[in-house]
Amino acid sequence: MTAKKEIFEIDNQSRAISAKEAAAILGVSESTVYRMFKSGELPSFKIRNSRRTSTAVCEDYIRKQQAREATLCRIRNA
Repeated sequence: MTAKKEIFEIDNQSRAISAKEAAAILGVSESTVYRMFKSGELPSFKIRNSRRTSTAVCEDYIRKQQAREATLCRIRNA
């Protein structure tokens, strides 16, 4: 299995956060965040022995989920 590597650009307003902080932002459990990291659903990077993501990644994930839900609602109502 090959590892998928992504380059992260964290802007001035975003910061690296732990899985626990990401869980609080997303409203899910910490184990769900780790599953999302593992599947690639939520991009992450490793610092020493811990996985991190960024506030910008979490905010982008929420925006995409909201857009997806809005699209599904429009399709169901059509």
